Amino acid sequence: MNLLIDETGDCKKGNHTDYVKRQYIGNVGKKENGIVAVTAYGLFKGMILPLSFDIYKPKDRLKTGDEYQSKPQIAARMIRQLQAMGFHFELVLADSLYGESKVNFVNVLDELKLP
Repeated sequence: MNLLIDETGDCKKGNHTDYVKRQYIGNVGKKENGIVAVTAYGLFKGMILPLSFDIYKPKDRLKTGDEYQSKPQIAARMIRQLQAMGFHFELVLADSLYGESKVNFVNVLDELKLP
């Protein structure tokens, strides 16, 4: 199975929804007020299956008890969790945001011996 990592945003008005902020929303192609989730999908025999997701929590919107994690850190944590659940990946695919994050994403792939 291959693993696909992506973030998806949803535009929101106001700021009453937790973790909504003016930030880059990829599917809109620009900064907008919205919420973003990092999602892990499995590609298995031509089918794309959602495996896990987590909401990105901007630093200035954290609640008491929240710990800031960048999108690449969230993705790296997801990969570890999925492997702990018994998933095995032949290949991990992600956009350039993750590829540029050597410290907390690419290094995890190297550590786990994932291409």
